[in-house]
Amino acid sequence: MHLIGNLYAIGAGIFFGFITPTTKLAYQFGVGLSFAILLRYFLASLVIAVPLIIKIPKLTLFTTNLKLFLLISLGSICLTIGLLASVMYIQISLAILIFYTYPLLVLFTSIVIDKEKIDSLRIFLFFLAFVGIVFVLAPSFKSVNLLGLSFAFLASIGAATMIITNQKMSKLLIHPIYINAFTNFSNLIFFTIVIFLFYDFPLPTTFNGWIFITIASLCYIVAYLLQLVAIPRIGQSRTALLLYAEPIVAIISAIYLLNDLLNIYQIFGAILVISSLAYATYNKK
Repeated sequence: MHLIGNLYAIGAGIFFGFITPTTKLAYQFGVGLSFAILLRYFLASLVIAVPLIIKIPKLTLFTTNLKLFLLISLGSICLTIGLLASVMYIQISLAILIFYTYPLLVLFTSIVIDKEKIDSLRIFLFFLAFVGIVFVLAPSFKSVNLLGLSFAFLASIGAATMIITNQKMSKLLIHPIYINAFTNFSNLIFFTIVIFLFYDFPLPTTFNGWIFITIASLCYIVAYLLQLVAIPRIGQSRTALLLYAEPIVAIISAIYLLNDLLNIYQIFGAILVISSLAYATYNKK
């Protein structure tokens, strides 16, 4: 059970890691941000509809916990816009590493709002992660696009919001499939309305564009499904720990597919960020 759950979680991290590089490749072949977002949630909604048909949830589940469902959907919207837009302006490696500061935001919320007592080791590890981010940004801060950094940080805020809200929903024993379904359906409706009212919606004009954006969307679907089946088997903490495969896969694939190189200082910072946050997650478990 634990071995299968571990494999599911690692698989989720790997597929999550392929999303950003394949999306940026799709951008290079003429795919627009609007189409990338809509295709992701359209395909995800189709897939998640299958288990809902088999086991239809009660309407009271959503009406009773509407605020939590809307909050986690808002976090998902921020994450999607932030991460997919950031790679249009900055390196994938930088975007992923800034995005992975969301555990720091979760820690801050736990201390300030939830009054959680944090041991000194975890505080030190999170401080190391912050130092790592400084090393990552410092060599290129003068030339880096601030709009790209802002989008990446927005994605981090969205991820932190989702985790904090999901923790509250898990205490209410709300099944992850229902959370995932509501998020995908509501995000599809939201982005469809906003994009068709205010933005253009050009379809990909090249075969490679269709291929890479479809791969990115399928990676998103597979990753979320693997994450859903991993959590009941090994728990949220261990799943979160194994999901640290995502930034590693994203950075390596960006280097291989896009020549998205980091200098020695940024590599050192990346190691600090990933290792300290991963160990902090393990220590929390």
